[in-house]
Formats: sequence, C-alpha cells, structure tokens
Amino acid sequence: FLTCMPVSMHSFVWPNRTWPLAALTETQWRSWQDEGYLVVPDAVPLRLARAAAAAVREYVGADDTNRSSWYTNVLDIYEDTLPDGKRPHHGPCGMVQMFHHSSLWALRQHPRVHEIFADLYGTRRLFVTVDRAHFKPPVTTEHPAWSDAGEVHSGLHWDVNTRRENWPLPYSIQGVLYLEDTAAAQGALRLVPGFHSRLAAWDAAQPADRSSERPEGEAAAALDAEALSVGAAAASLVVWHSALPHGPAPNTQSAPRVSAYLSMLPVDAAPFLGAQRAADAPLSMADAGTLAYHEEQRQLVYGLGGE
Repeated sequence: FLTCMPVSMHSFVWPNRTWPLAALTETQWRSWQDEGYLVVPDAVPLRLARAAAAAVREYVGADDTNRSSWYTNVLDIYEDTLPDGKRPHHGPCGMVQMFHHSSLWALRQHPRVHEIFADLYGTRRLFVTVDRAHFKPPVTTEHPAWSDAGEVHSGLHWDVNTRRENWPLPYSIQGVLYLEDTAAAQGALRLVPGFHSRLAAWDAAQPADRSSERPEGEAAAALDAEALSVGAAAASLVVWHSALPHGPAPNTQSAPRVSAYLSMLPVDAAPFLGAQRAADAPLSMADAGTLAYHEEQRQLVYGLGGE
C-alpha cells in the first residue's frame, strides 16, 4: 500500500505526495497538480476500447453505413418516458444508459487503469465506479433535436457543491475514457484548466447566493471562453479534479464521439474529504448512489448547506 497525506489548500483538498509513481511520470504529476486534469494515453489496450465502442454502437442502434441511425434516439433521458414507462436509454445529451456490458467491465478492471488511479490517490485500496457511456454524433440541420443537449448537459458545471461553506472541496477525481480517436471539435470534454487553484479568488467576485452546481451569467460566459476542449487518441483516459468546471462541447466533426465514463475511488475516503465532513460522508456523486432519489445522500455528498 502507498501512503497519502492530503492537505487542505483552503478551498480544496490536494495530496502532499510522498509515494513513488508506477504508471505516471513526474512530468505528468506536475501537469496534474498545476492544471487539475491529465490525459493519459494508452490507458487500456486499443482492442478493449474498440470492443466497448462496438457495444455502445449496438446498444444505441448506430450503424455507420447509415448515418441517420446515429440520430434515431431523440427523447430526453431525464424528462421523457417511453410507452412502457421507462426512461430512454439514449438521447441528444449523448449519455448512454449502459452500465454493465462486459466490454465496460473489461475497461474498469484493467490493471493499468488501477495503477493510474493508485498514483493519483496514493493508495491501491480502490474501488471502481459504475458509470455510463457516451455517443454523440455530429450536429446537423437535418436532425435539429441533436443540436440541443438539454438543460442538464448545457454549458459548464460541477458535480460537487463549490460554495464557500463547503470548502475545502474533496479530492475527488472524475474520468472519461475515449473509445475512439476524439478530436477537440468532436464533442470532446471541455474544462477550465487550473481552476482549482483560483476557485477562491473567483468565488470572491461572485454573489453569495450563486449556484453551487454551475457558473451563471457573465461569469459563465467568461469561463466558457477559457474552457479547453480536450481531444485525445482512442484508449486515452482523461481525468480531472471535481473543482474544475467541465461540460460537453458540440460535435462539429464528421464522426460520433464514443466514450465511457470511468473512475476509481479510495476505500477509505476520510483523508480526502476535508475536515468539515464526516469521515463516512461520500467522496463524490459516484460514491453516494442514486442521489436523485435519496435526499439524505444528496446532502452528504453536496456538503453542509448543500442543495
């Protein structure tokens, strides 16, 4: 086991690294520390990424020889229901409600993925999150429904409560694995590099009652202008600290973006939570279960005074 001594940086928790790196280089660690995100190429074998991409295509009914099949699913996965009363499995936000396909578990269980997160957390005692996939075809006037990602996936947001009363923000790492080559303009993940280190200064200029989950108004426009679209090759893992505003980008290329959300969390989250949280509080949304249906768990993960 590695040892970890996270320290509070006032507005966020960050490890004071004392352990050797196994999968990452010192240059990568410095970039992670400075920018708050990191692209790790070849996180899994390419054959596993391709298998998962094929499974996602099959699940959403996408046939690359028939481009119109990319746009078949037009219902909102959060607001609409099917005739049988269930939620749609895919829609214009791009999210694919596919969780337990064997190809996704092959990614989650790959040893190199574990090594990467062990380097980031400083412990090998980790469990993997069970998250969904993503299939986002190019924006086109022929399929206007796919030009609107919906309220949940429009603009930049956070998956933790970033208000001052919830500081320091936990050291929580999110991740997405690109299953195919993904150009910056291909609907890639967008984020604001280095925002974790200037959250306090940014917050001081915002209204006290600002949204905890997304920037608003002129502040949102300013951060949106700073946001970087992170393109990378197939089988690359993109990880980011939850303090970074992040969100989707429109796909203006000729091929869909196909990816899978993938992260790991420490078995013992207490050192990464910050002093004001209970030792058994969830570290992140992925650590808290179905938050939308359990208000007590929402309060735990969003923090004291959360919404």
